[in-house]
Amino acid sequence: MPLESIAAGPWSLLPALLAISLAWYTRDALVGLFVGIAGGAVVYGVFRPAAVGLPDGLTGGVSGIVLGGVLGLTTIPDLVATSPLFADPWYVKNVLIALFAIGGLMGLMIRSGAIRGVLEALASRVDSPADAEKASFLAGVIIHIDDYFNCLVVGSMMRPLTDEYDVSRAKLAYYVDSAGSPAARLAFYSTWGVALVGFIGAGITAAAEQNVLPSGMSNYVTQTGDGLEAATSAVWPLYFNSLGFAFYSWTALAIAALVAWQVVPNVLGMGREETRARNGEGVVGPDDDPLVSDEMANYEMYDGASPDWRNFAIPVVTIVAVGLLAMFWRASPVVNSPQTSTALSLLGYQLILPAGGPWSFDIGGIRLGLAALAGLVVGFVLFRVRGDIPSNADATDAMLNGFKGIFLAAAILTLAITIQNTVSTLGVSSFVTDWFRGVPVGLIPVLVFAATGFISFSDGSSWATYGIMFPIAIPVAFTTGANLPLVLGAVLSGGIFGDHCSPISDTTVLSSSTSGADHMVHVRTQVPYALACAAIAGALFLVLGFLVPGGFSLIPY
Repeated sequence: MPLESIAAGPWSLLPALLAISLAWYTRDALVGLFVGIAGGAVVYGVFRPAAVGLPDGLTGGVSGIVLGGVLGLTTIPDLVATSPLFADPWYVKNVLIALFAIGGLMGLMIRSGAIRGVLEALASRVDSPADAEKASFLAGVIIHIDDYFNCLVVGSMMRPLTDEYDVSRAKLAYYVDSAGSPAARLAFYSTWGVALVGFIGAGITAAAEQNVLPSGMSNYVTQTGDGLEAATSAVWPLYFNSLGFAFYSWTALAIAALVAWQVVPNVLGMGREETRARNGEGVVGPDDDPLVSDEMANYEMYDGASPDWRNFAIPVVTIVAVGLLAMFWRASPVVNSPQTSTALSLLGYQLILPAGGPWSFDIGGIRLGLAALAGLVVGFVLFRVRGDIPSNADATDAMLNGFKGIFLAAAILTLAITIQNTVSTLGVSSFVTDWFRGVPVGLIPVLVFAATGFISFSDGSSWATYGIMFPIAIPVAFTTGANLPLVLGAVLSGGIFGDHCSPISDTTVLSSSTSGADHMVHVRTQVPYALACAAIAGALFLVLGFLVPGGFSLIPY
């Protein structure tokens, strides 16, 4: 059973503040998140001493507060276990299973030479530094199923090519960081898709608990024995709407492409890095301390494998096809209906196209866990049949390496969703929503973007930031009348902007590491581009905040 929600007032901010400050101080998002959860548990014990087992006779005075806070720590397992990631079967099927299935598939792809095949196909067209930059950008976009694997794979594989053509390591790290991560946020079939739907669903639930959810959206939540839960089938259209307003991701991809095609110049530190490299004075500076990831030693192609880009394409197409098919598929017997113009029957199931007008589909039918497992199975069979992986035991080892590579993402996601559960239990949404009363509605999107970017910069994790911000931003949108998809896009954009600028960001560290760049050089040379993208995104949020009506959407929801 979930813990009873309370109204902790300003104390509801403590978990987020602890997570942000500790992540910044320790340079470790996991430490910050865990301490934030523990701080929330202490607050809960202080406000509900009886609920954490403190006898009635000891609940008063300073001693009661201290004892309640100490006993509150015993609620940490409850906060973890009742977070949606574990309490909701949908999360287990579509987030955890998908996350590790994609991780295992990427391990197989690296071992079989599928990743190498993609990069060799790009490299075959390279005969100049400019071409090497374009190939690095395209590789980052292509390998976007997960941003962690993008960092692990692209930097390591492209480094010899960019070194050969005197492209600075800082430039390679920029492409690794600024191509794959934004692309992953925009792909519903990536490890980000279902996670973001879950985060948005938590915000919808928070709005319902505050009684600010519009009556027309009552179908977005369902009442269960454990309380309100988001109806994920209704949340998917919101997620797709938000992608159109994810201005930072779109801008980051556009500017990175323009840099790669030599339209946007190398500025400030990047200009100095590239000038030195082109002059043959080294792809890293004489005083730099390049990071090279030892973890990549686990990701070696089998000597007998034949690199082939199609080995990458076939499993990915399988994931996308199964995911899309689930949108349209109805698990019900075929029946005659005046609403149906076409029903393709197969084994008692049907693919329905409603009569009249454009197609409509059941977005809630997306089953990314199934799609990712299908891709994993297809990849396993394909690589074994082709002989690109020599044995089942070798394939198992490759998948285990993939699981290891994705474990950090799973750990951060677990704590991020738990801290979301913690702040929701303490009533943070109601408290923060009150701050925005009276703020001009047109300013809400840009303020949400700025706040999300600051938090993401401070804790170095967009996973954690989304867990904190969605339950706050969505009730604010409903309370103020701001356009909901625009506000969702502001949260998406702010999370990745702060992540790109933060020196403690996990993906920023991985980008430096696998590219062999000095970490702080990568941060300093990327920040000007990130700030330019943020300025464009912020201007769009500001202007559209005043121009876009509250009820506008790109697709109906």
